[in-house]
Amino acid sequence: MSALFSLPSAVTYPALFFLVLAESGGLPVPGESSIMVASLSAARGSLSIPVVLAVAIAAAIIGDNLGYLGGRLFGRRIWLWGSWGRERRRRWLDEGDRFLDDHGAVAVVGGRWLPVARFTVAWLAGINRMPWPRFFLWNAVGGVTWVVTVGLAAYYIGHRAQSAITALGLVGLLGLVIALIGHGIWTRRSHPARRPAEGSG
Repeated sequence: MSALFSLPSAVTYPALFFLVLAESGGLPVPGESSIMVASLSAARGSLSIPVVLAVAIAAAIIGDNLGYLGGRLFGRRIWLWGSWGRERRRRWLDEGDRFLDDHGAVAVVGGRWLPVARFTVAWLAGINRMPWPRFFLWNAVGGVTWVVTVGLAAYYIGHRAQSAITALGLVGLLGLVIALIGHGIWTRRSHPARRPAEGSG
């Protein structure tokens, strides 16, 4: 991927847009990694960091809205297609609906920070029929904060690292740390600690 972002900007910016759009829209492609590598290239002077961030933010928001639309129109039908394990899949769908009803904003924003949730939450929100204005708002918040945080962190690493290889290694570690933090926050919000019963001795 680093070779891709060493090409002329007329190629790299569209490639960045496509990768982030595809991941946000529901495909398991390296969208977050592309932001990191593009930001490293900006730190080395090959690209412009404001343009990298703007392209990635636009792609993230548009991609998630396409995923939401797909989930709203076809998601439930696709999820329940076929007879194998259909009841189990229906239960999972019901559980997902309950979670999104209670924690929709957290799911849409926090899903940005988790590798699998990043390309599934928009579909789940569409399947759940979360009101689109609410989804759009929290999706925009999540998309902007995710891109800016990941992009600027990688850009800073690119400036501080002594070599491109060191920078790539540090950026890989950054991605792991972000995923672990996101998983911890998601788990905490999904399974809040039970409070002691009132009046218990």
